[in-house]
Amino acid sequence: MSEGGLSRIIGKEVINVKDGGRIGRITDVCVDCKSGNVCTLIVPAVKGFFSFFGKKKEYCINWCNVVKVGVDIVLIDTDVRGCIRMCEE
Repeated sequence: MSEGGLSRIIGKEVINVKDGGRIGRITDVCVDCKSGNVCTLIVPAVKGFFSFFGKKKEYCINWCNVVKVGVDIVLIDTDVRGCIRMCEE
């Protein structure tokens, strides 16, 4: 990523090319401290009515699944069911 790239990727819409589905907006990224490379994109899972009472979930999308970073969106190619995890609160 270029200088300032991380701050520009936060808030971008994530679309899965497998099914054209909207995943959500990137809220955080994980970076490998040794290499300085982005490892994971963090996207909150869409909340339903009853999620207010349950634990929050998020998608952790590996950088290797990113197909293209555009001006407004990030395209990924993965099965997002395998990317979901419970948030640590």
